Amino acid sequence: MGGPLLTKWDIESITTETVTGTNTDTGETREWVREQLTHRLGTREFSAELTTFDRICVTEVQEWRERHSVEDTEEVNPYVIVVAYGNNGEKFTQLYAATESGDWDSLEVVQQDTTIQNFSDELWNRFDDAVQKTLEVEQQYH
Repeated sequence: MGGPLLTKWDIESITTETVTGTNTDTGETREWVREQLTHRLGTREFSAELTTFDRICVTEVQEWRERHSVEDTEEVNPYVIVVAYGNNGEKFTQLYAATESGDWDSLEVVQQDTTIQNFSDELWNRFDDAVQKTLEVEQQYH
């Protein structure tokens, strides 16, 4: 997609009040009111290219009625919810279930946003690497 009105900006700084960017074609620097820019991104008046997942939240839940079962056991397995926030302002969710109770090494994806399924191979690898690193860190505290 291209056109005379489409421009690309590199974000140089973000403060509580402003966002400063540089036009990649002209080198022009511009400052936006952060709240207004966030609103315009949220309403898709502006868009951001999804390239990284810099913030990931992991939540462990002890019981899940629709649990992942191995050989139809009745044991309740813990599961983990992972929410990854992309640099484009979107969030992406995956549910993991442990095939062995309490064993983080046995986590398997049992549900994910359809958007994740449509990632390119390169973006999927970035997403998966970021999630796996976060799960490894989180596992240290359990």
